[in-house]
Amino acid sequence: MFVSLRRFNSTILEKFDEFDLSLKGMPIGTQEFSYHLGGNFFRNMENADVSAGDVNVTLSVKHIGDIYELFFTINGVIDIPCDRCLDPMEHHVDTTYAMSVKYGDDYYEGDDQIIIPETEGMFNVARTIYDTVMLTIPIMHVHEDGLCNEEMSRLLEQHSAGQEFKDEETSPEECDPRWDALKKLKDNN
Repeated sequence: MFVSLRRFNSTILEKFDEFDLSLKGMPIGTQEFSYHLGGNFFRNMENADVSAGDVNVTLSVKHIGDIYELFFTINGVIDIPCDRCLDPMEHHVDTTYAMSVKYGDDYYEGDDQIIIPETEGMFNVARTIYDTVMLTIPIMHVHEDGLCNEEMSRLLEQHSAGQEFKDEETSPEECDPRWDALKKLKDNN
C-alpha cells in the first residue's frame, strides 16, 4: 500500500506541486503526463540512500465516469550505496504500476485504489511514483563482482566473522579461550 502525500506537512507538499493532477477538471478520455526525477526529487522525499537519479515517468490517466485509472511507466537509473563497499552504484529502474482514483465521502487508501473526498480537486502522484521506484530496489544491492571499492572490500574481508586470523597483530594464541566452544559449533555446521 502506498502512503499519500496528504500526510506530509505543507512545506514538503510545496516541493511537489508539479505532480498535482487536477482530476475534477480532467475531460473524459485519456490524458498523458510526463515527469523527470532527478536527485532533487529524492532529496525532497528525504531519502538519503538515493544520491542521484535520472528517471523518466510517463503517466496515462484514463477518465471513465467517476473513476480515474492511472497507469505509470517508469524507466531510468538511480544511484544507491552498495551494501558491501558503500560506494554509489547504479540501479536500473524499469517498472509499471496501475491504480485507480475516485471521489467519495472520506479519504481511503487500498492496495490499488484511492478514494479522495469530493472537496479535494487535486491528487498528487509524487509519493506513488516514489514508492514505485523504491520497490524496485532489491533487499541486497551490491556491485557486480570486481566493481566494489578494493580498499573497502579488503577491510570487510579483514573484519568479517569467520575469517581465520588474517590480521598480523592477532595470533591464535592471543584469542580468548571462551570462544573455542562457539568455534566448535561453527565448525560442525
